[in-house]
Amino acid sequence: MQLLIFFTKKDDLIDELMKRLAIAGIKGGTVLESTGMAKSLANVDGMPMFDIFKEIVKTQNESSKTILFGVDDDKVNTVRQIVSEVFGDLDMPNTGVLMGIPLSFADGVNKKGN
Repeated sequence: MQLLIFFTKKDDLIDELMKRLAIAGIKGGTVLESTGMAKSLANVDGMPMFDIFKEIVKTQNESSKTILFGVDDDKVNTVRQIVSEVFGDLDMPNTGVLMGIPLSFADGVNKKGN
């Protein structure tokens, strides 16, 4: 099993992603509000090299989302494909970041009725 973590600022596409994942049999995702490093640094004082950058970032009111999924190994490529179809090429700037972390266990995951 893996924990898939997806970070994106394109929150207008989240509903479509969740719909497509549900159709593919992927369930149990959690969507969290999140803040990226750039937005956090905009609130830090004492970093003179970031002063101009801080002003630019402060004027942006972009929300971020973090989506977590615990999926069986055989579903990882399905999720990757769907994320790519909905969000486009993740190598493009400001699209999103998807990563997977192997899980040594996952208690509380109801496997009955799947």
